[in-house]
Amino acid sequence: MYNYLLRNKDLILNIQVSNKLILLDIPIQRHLNKLLKNQLTNLQVREKTCKLVFNFKAKIPIYINQDILLMCIKSYRSVDCLYINYHSVNSFSKINKEIIINFVDNHSMKIKDSFTFIEQMKKCEQIISYIDKESVFNKWIISDLGGKKTVFLV
Repeated sequence: MYNYLLRNKDLILNIQVSNKLILLDIPIQRHLNKLLKNQLTNLQVREKTCKLVFNFKAKIPIYINQDILLMCIKSYRSVDCLYINYHSVNSFSKINKEIIINFVDNHSMKIKDSFTFIEQMKKCEQIISYIDKESVFNKWIISDLGGKKTVFLV
């Protein structure tokens, strides 16, 4: 499971996945577009859609799939960008203006911007709530049996 994506000062993309650190010499946008390709979309479309649906102005979380929802702590336009997977956060503690994040695989990280982290958690909860609501409606099938409308739960 993805824990986070971080670009260091050498512009190397650090991806922490299941207690392994993967280093890639590619832009984060290219990596995110590779992930989104399986969903038949790209980063630009995903961001525009989230802005429209949720009226987010900046620091848009990026929904990749049911296991990866990336919280934008520092945008990919920033040299030291940081995205944290909402689904990999096991717990967190706020100490002054810092946050200590404990991931599900027992890895931890400290970040300095507690306000952004909390706001991103709220935005991700909105996205998850929306997706869960939409998936409930997708489970119903309306059928016309002999002139009668019948609704089935699949």
